[in-house]
Amino acid sequence: MTNDILWNTLSQKLDLMARSFPGVAGIAVQSLNETQAISINGDEVFPTASTIKIHVLTQLLSKAESGLVNLEDAIDIRSHKMIQGSLITSSLEGPISLSVLNLAILMILVSDNLATNICIDLAGISETNTMLRRLGLSKTTLSRKMQDRASIEENRENISTPNECVRFLELLNQGEPSATVSEQCLSILSKPKTGPLNRAIPNVIISNKPGTMNRVACDAGIVHLKNYPYYIAVMTKFGMCSGLEQTQFIIEVAKVVHETMTAIDQTNDFGLSI
Repeated sequence: MTNDILWNTLSQKLDLMARSFPGVAGIAVQSLNETQAISINGDEVFPTASTIKIHVLTQLLSKAESGLVNLEDAIDIRSHKMIQGSLITSSLEGPISLSVLNLAILMILVSDNLATNICIDLAGISETNTMLRRLGLSKTTLSRKMQDRASIEENRENISTPNECVRFLELLNQGEPSATVSEQCLSILSKPKTGPLNRAIPNVIISNKPGTMNRVACDAGIVHLKNYPYYIAVMTKFGMCSGLEQTQFIIEVAKVVHETMTAIDQTNDFGLSI
C-alpha cells in the first residue's frame, strides 16, 4: 500500500525526533481502522502524570454502572484538604458541593488535583489496577494520589507505556470495559481542553488527557479525523529542558504525525486530494 511508504517515512521522522529529545521520549501511533502502527520506545515505562486520570475516570464510571458510586451524589469539597494543582476547586468561594460527575469532569478538563483525589478515593487504587489487569494492561499502574511527595520519593509512581496508553484508548473505542462506560468516558475526554495535542491539532475532536510534572510530560488521545482517525501517545521523562520545551516537543511530534494522517485522510488510494 502507498500508505505504508508514508508510515515508514513518518516512523523515520519520529525516531529522529525522539533521539534528539534532551531526555527520554516514547511515541506510539496507530491507525484506528487499519493495521499500521509506529512504536518508538513504545514499551518503555514512563510516569503518566495526569494522563493516568483516563484510567481513574474509567474505573469510576465502571463503579457507577455497577451501582457502587452515584454520580449525582454531592461532595462537600471544603471537607477535603486543598492541594497544589487544584486551581478551580481552590478558587471557589463559600460552601461548595459538586456532584461526583462534575468532579470527574474537572479532573479531565482542567486536571484539578483535589477533584482527582476524590475520584481516586471513589474509584479505588487497587480496584483500578484490577480493572487494568483484567483488560490485559500489565505495566499501567495507579500507585498514588496526586501531589503525594512521599510516594514519589519512594518510587511509588503512576506509570504506563506509550503502547499501553494507545491500547487503553483502543479498548475504550471498542466498548471496553462496557459500552456504556466507554461511551461516557470518551464523551468526557472529548470535551475541549488546552493540552499539547489540542494545541497542535485545532478544529478536530480529540479524546485525550495531557499530563505534566517536573521533567515529565505526556499526552494521549484519539484524533477523530473523518476518514482516517488514529491513536497517539507521546511521553517523556528525565527531561533536561524546561517544562515548556517538553510540552513543545509533544506539540511538534503531534504536528508531524497529523501532517501525514491528514494527507491520508484527504486523498484517495492514489494520493490525489478528494
